[in-house]
Amino acid sequence: MEQPTTPTVFEDPTIISGANTNRFAMDSKLFVEFSRKPRLQRGKSKAAGRAVYEEVDYIRVHVPGDKLSVVERPVDSIDRQRFADRYAKWQAGQPQAVTGTPISALPNMTPAKVEEYKYFKIITVEQLADAPDSVGQKFMSFNSDKRQAKVFLEVAKNNAPIEHMNEELKKRDAVIDDLKTELEAMKASKRKLAAAATAE
Repeated sequence: MEQPTTPTVFEDPTIISGANTNRFAMDSKLFVEFSRKPRLQRGKSKAAGRAVYEEVDYIRVHVPGDKLSVVERPVDSIDRQRFADRYAKWQAGQPQAVTGTPISALPNMTPAKVEEYKYFKIITVEQLADAPDSVGQKFMSFNSDKRQAKVFLEVAKNNAPIEHMNEELKKRDAVIDDLKTELEAMKASKRKLAAAATAE
């Protein structure tokens, strides 16, 4: 009869303490992958008037032989300690994490162009807008793409206050709706009191 297995609770803050180190003695048997993924930054996006992403390190842990036992989530301090060697090796081959709007957000930016720019380490609209003109020798439509990137950022910058104002108007409308509901409830209550007073 198979013994039930208890999944590892990766969020447990006590796992690195001396009493629990033997709990992870089999970590070397796990298949661990690290990757970097863009994650939407809601606050920065709202402030900029466009989608702003930040690249975040992710961990994917597989238990060999068990397809259903896979954990994938952002890397935390416990992962950095548990898998220090593997994480350090992976990081050594990684470029600096980037924050910005993906270049694919530009109109007329084909997947082929995105990959071409990516090869030259231009992966955000901001990087393309600030790229030196000497890069243009490597791309057919570089100058028009760069102009488009600058226009995109300028339009987004001008839209940011409008987005902020729309957000404030939504909040104001919600407060007004609440006040209307309260007023209607007070009126209904007043009518009931008046009706009860006349009935007496």
